[in-house]
Amino acid sequence: MSANRKSGSVSTGLFIAFFGPDGVGKSAIIEQLKVAAGTDFSAVVQFHFRPMLGRQAPHRSPVSDPHAQAPRSLLVSCAKLLYWLLDCWYGYFVAVRLARRCSGLVIFDRYYPDILVDPLRYRLPAGSLRFATWLAAFAPRPDLCVLLDAPADVVQRRKQEVSPAESQRQRIAYLALFHSMPSTLLVSADDSVDQVSRQVSAAISTFLHEPFMQPYEVLLFADF
Repeated sequence: MSANRKSGSVSTGLFIAFFGPDGVGKSAIIEQLKVAAGTDFSAVVQFHFRPMLGRQAPHRSPVSDPHAQAPRSLLVSCAKLLYWLLDCWYGYFVAVRLARRCSGLVIFDRYYPDILVDPLRYRLPAGSLRFATWLAAFAPRPDLCVLLDAPADVVQRRKQEVSPAESQRQRIAYLALFHSMPSTLLVSADDSVDQVSRQVSAAISTFLHEPFMQPYEVLLFADF
């Protein structure tokens, strides 16, 4: 992998967001990618969903029931959506943009559009989804969005945090979301972590050398 892209005379890094349900291996793939990218980028910065306005993210235990809490009220949810969008822009200006200009790699494990796939995880009521969809279009756009895709039965074997029907619904929703997004990479997460990591690294390497290909789609997932 090489980070020697140029935009005029300014060396640029890469801003990547990973998507996919719990159980597809996002955390493991990201950790391997960070190790592999360590010598190719000046720095690696990682966030979970949002930058948290510069505050240190607290240590979080693994989520065992993402839908356990009831949705917030409509008013509170709309305020939260605006706050999260503001947070994304703050993080973009104080961290992401600087890292990219200095040939750094910025990785998000989940990102703002994830709210459209699994609103219950974010405690969003149905009435807020139209507003959430509208706001999502204004979030800073990653250079590359990566969807780790796996059949619902594979996800269920790894984690049973939601029902099989919900796993299937989320898979369909993620694929539909990625059809509407530019610069997307869809990778089968049905293989081993090492193999998936190699596929992601190879695709990122290609993207770094051809950054203006729009949309960038690598269809490596199996039909469902």
